[in-house]
Amino acid sequence: MEPLLKDRVSVITGGARGIGKEIARVFALEGSKIVIVDYDMDFAIKAAEEIKKISGMETMAVKADVSKKSEVDDMVKKVIAGFKKIDILVNNAGVYKAVPLLEFTEELWDQIIDINLKGTFLCTLAAAKEMVKQRYGKIINIASCSGIHPNPGETAYGASKAGMLSLTRDNAFELGKYGIYVNAILPGMTDTELARANVLNDENESIWAGKTALKKIAKTTDQANAALFLASRLSDHITGEGIIVSGGEVMRQ
Repeated sequence: MEPLLKDRVSVITGGARGIGKEIARVFALEGSKIVIVDYDMDFAIKAAEEIKKISGMETMAVKADVSKKSEVDDMVKKVIAGFKKIDILVNNAGVYKAVPLLEFTEELWDQIIDINLKGTFLCTLAAAKEMVKQRYGKIINIASCSGIHPNPGETAYGASKAGMLSLTRDNAFELGKYGIYVNAILPGMTDTELARANVLNDENESIWAGKTALKKIAKTTDQANAALFLASRLSDHITGEGIIVSGGEVMRQ
């Protein structure tokens, strides 16, 4: 059977680690050329080399701060120069910090909103301009279940992810006439370095698993497989939607 993403070019922001890296790996194994975008160039290069080795697909590493328009625009120029087009954009770059509301600072608010929400807007804007030329594109925003139900300390994070869901719907409505699809994935608790550094550990893993219907937390591959569905022709009548990948955690909120 032909690979689901044969001849596609996929750009994954925050693609050097965690969910982003796994999405890149899964996409490459399904025939897509891969662009790893990350603020840490060393990690981006390492991830791109690993994925090229296991998949045989062409890869590229690009350094960019997604909250800065000049760097996003430059990133897109580099992708077009190297691979001629952008078929798929995964807005995965993000930052997570949980701080009680009364201890929150303006600087922390700006950092989270700028990377998670403004970064999604800037990358979508730059990539969509290229997708319009070819009358086709798939944009996938990695939001969060935190965008639809509250958690302590997630004042800015929850707001940024709720904003991503609004962007998903609005952008899908505007870009559909150009053959561009925009959807979101809402991960529940997923075993990543970011989660382990902030909220998940060996002591509370069973508690998090107990919140789900499946009694287990997600792996990065669970999120990557959902992204593969949305990136492929299998989802060609789906746009403006959000797929919850939480193992049934959200329906119990």
